[in-house]
Amino acid sequence: MTFLQRILIIGAGAFILVLTFELIRRRKLNEEYSLLWLGTGIVLLLFALFPSILYYISGLLHLHYLTTMLLANFLFLTSIVLHFSVIISQHTNRETELTQRLAILEWKLNTLERKKACTELEDGE
Repeated sequence: MTFLQRILIIGAGAFILVLTFELIRRRKLNEEYSLLWLGTGIVLLLFALFPSILYYISGLLHLHYLTTMLLANFLFLTSIVLHFSVIISQHTNRETELTQRLAILEWKLNTLERKKACTELEDGE
């Protein structure tokens, strides 16, 4: 890995970390969603500062260095998709529950209004 490549990767990792912390500070990103981005920034910094880690992993997997990087990128993107799928599922379940509660409350309100209207008619006669 050349010096310029290391500097660019360190810059990218530092940028991701600083941006993530800034988004958390401004309350534009929840902490629970930021873990993946913080991990990404840290891994980039580790690979840039200690490139032997990546070469070691490549040797263990019997893969070329670039293939290992491609695999790491694939795993990162897959983890993002999985993470957001879980979040979307949770929000969908919560939305269903809230919709059901709203329907029950509307039914109860309509029932009370009908009872009140019947009571007023009986009192008026």
